[in-house]
Amino acid sequence: MHTGSHEYLIPAEIGSADIAAALRTRRHAQTAAILTLQRHYYDSFDWSLYRAGAGLEWRLEAGQGTLVWHPLPTTSAGNTLVQPDAGVPGLIDSIPDGALRERLAPLLGVRRLLAMAGVESTVERLRLLNENDETVGWAAVETHRLMTPADSHVVSGPAAISQASAPVPLARRLQLWALSGQAAERDALARLMERELGLVPADQPLLLEALTAAGCRPGSYLTKPDHRLAPGQRADLATGTILRGLLATLEANVAGARENLDPEFLHDLRVATRRTRSALGQLKGVFPAAVVEDFKARFAWLQQVTGPVRDLDVWLLVFPELRARLPPALRGDLEPLRHFLQDHYRAEQARLAAALSSPAFVSACEDWRQVLDALGEDATMATNWGAEPVKPLVDKRVRALFKQVRRDARAITDASPASALHELRKRTKKLRYLLEFFHSLYPKEPARELIRESKVLLDHLGRYQDLMVQTETLRRLALEMHQSAGAETATLLAIGALLGALLQEQTRLRADLGPIIAKLDSGETRARLRALLAS
Repeated sequence: MHTGSHEYLIPAEIGSADIAAALRTRRHAQTAAILTLQRHYYDSFDWSLYRAGAGLEWRLEAGQGTLVWHPLPTTSAGNTLVQPDAGVPGLIDSIPDGALRERLAPLLGVRRLLAMAGVESTVERLRLLNENDETVGWAAVETHRLMTPADSHVVSGPAAISQASAPVPLARRLQLWALSGQAAERDALARLMERELGLVPADQPLLLEALTAAGCRPGSYLTKPDHRLAPGQRADLATGTILRGLLATLEANVAGARENLDPEFLHDLRVATRRTRSALGQLKGVFPAAVVEDFKARFAWLQQVTGPVRDLDVWLLVFPELRARLPPALRGDLEPLRHFLQDHYRAEQARLAAALSSPAFVSACEDWRQVLDALGEDATMATNWGAEPVKPLVDKRVRALFKQVRRDARAITDASPASALHELRKRTKKLRYLLEFFHSLYPKEPARELIRESKVLLDHLGRYQDLMVQTETLRRLALEMHQSAGAETATLLAIGALLGALLQEQTRLRADLGPIIAKLDSGETRARLRALLAS
């Protein structure tokens, strides 16, 4: 069993023979093996592993794949985990059962692991022996180069993930580690390397060096706006900053949504689209009306063409949960519904891919970027309100939206139609987006609490709305299956039983809505809003 290792960078002028000679001044060193291997470093598109303080390596040596979970320095991401006999990683189902999969599952969710960088390594391993020719430790002299997508065995992820176009040499490294009980020997050898050869400890692991060389910025992808705005900044320029960030998020997810790598690409693309439409309508008069109407229509089209695949994504993701709502004897009868959804999914995904490659979509993004770049430069984009300081305009809009939300919430009764709940949800979502867009203009705590309270209401209303849509869709699907595929009676009965369970859950959610609305309309929340706007 090995203990922890010391890792050093090797200057170009020091060769393997120099290192072996230095080691032999204390221990006998034998060359045990010289081998070549590939290391492919994986993470999800949103860097969920890096944010958790770790990296994942798929190591390919002599045709055998091994997965290695690497805790990054100065983190508490657990111990190194090794999973032998592993194929190319992808979705969580591609990871063999075991401790490593258990570590990955809550971090990945439905996201796919993507190859962020590949390194080819030549490793000379030296066995360190004591005076009795017993092994007390090991040393490895490693030479690395960043691989290109062309010479890698792994297909790269979306275009947003960068790799070098030509092989790039990386720093050579020396690893020193010892067998259990020989840590003192390892530390003595490390001091010897520092004293005799002037080696310096590696300041970052190979994983981070490779990602940097590949052009990656770990942790750089953000799904929520986090812009630093000044209260006196022009309203059009401040809003333009937010809209540029949303456009960058939208475009970053296009390739993954088009290639159907995982459902979150399309989800994030749609959220960026929805936020863009909301931002365009929030501050009246900041942009020319013709520009606003043009791009609200274009982004409404994008929301429409991406909707069918997202709806099917949600159905297929929640299908195990829906199936579990049925008595065990009926669950198998629901499988034809899954097959029906999957058949529709393939057709709708092909339409989506075509839409995201269409001239209409490409020109919408290009034209929108030109509009945003013209802010402050093009006189045709200037408006009187756009030249005003941003904070007073946002204050006014937040105050008005909160009053509208409170008015709508107070009007909700047990007899209110579902459309009233939907309108409350839409208006509350506008309030939440506005606070998130411009949160940097306000004290952190009141803004965060108001966002949190609006999210509690939105989550509840969202679950209620989802159940309504699911019940309506189930009725339609049952009819379509019966007409087009001649669904078995057992399947239609299972769908009917599921409808009953969903309607029961819908009734429960409706009954629980009152206290949540009351919290948003409480004196405490109103005081929090006053503190926010008084800043």
